[in-house]
Amino acid sequence: MIERLVDAPLVFGLIVGLVFGAANLVHTWLYPVEDDTVWVVLRFYGPMFFLWGLASFRAARRTGRWVSGVTAGAIVAFSTFSVFEVFVLTRINLFLGELTSRPDWQDMMMRFRGSESDSLRLFVNLDYLKGAPFKLGVSCAIGAAMGVIGGSIGWLRHRWKIRTA
Repeated sequence: MIERLVDAPLVFGLIVGLVFGAANLVHTWLYPVEDDTVWVVLRFYGPMFFLWGLASFRAARRTGRWVSGVTAGAIVAFSTFSVFEVFVLTRINLFLGELTSRPDWQDMMMRFRGSESDSLRLFVNLDYLKGAPFKLGVSCAIGAAMGVIGGSIGWLRHRWKIRTA
């Protein structure tokens, strides 16, 4: 069943987004003031990117076309981040008080104090919504890059399998 899921990039991405979004909520609940250091970010996003590459590998290996891998990577990334961003907004609204104490939020707090906004919640939500299209674009670019890697390996694997058959 998992193999079938990986072979459906849109659905697979939705599930990956649900899992990583829920994990992000739980992690924030357990460690609300943990700073987003490079290691923390890599530890979180690394497995997500690996799954995008896996979907790309499977698509290219199945079809024998490299472009199928690149396309699968972009699709799984788009659907993952579409769901993940909803969880990010939920996280912000559930843990707003705790998040304002984090070192990586101090810039946000300075921008809020310098704004004319009366509501921190509204300011933060609007700021995150404004950044969502850029984050979605970056995630699709990373998904396509993972598609190039996974798709290349899958395509080579497909060609190798045909030659040895």
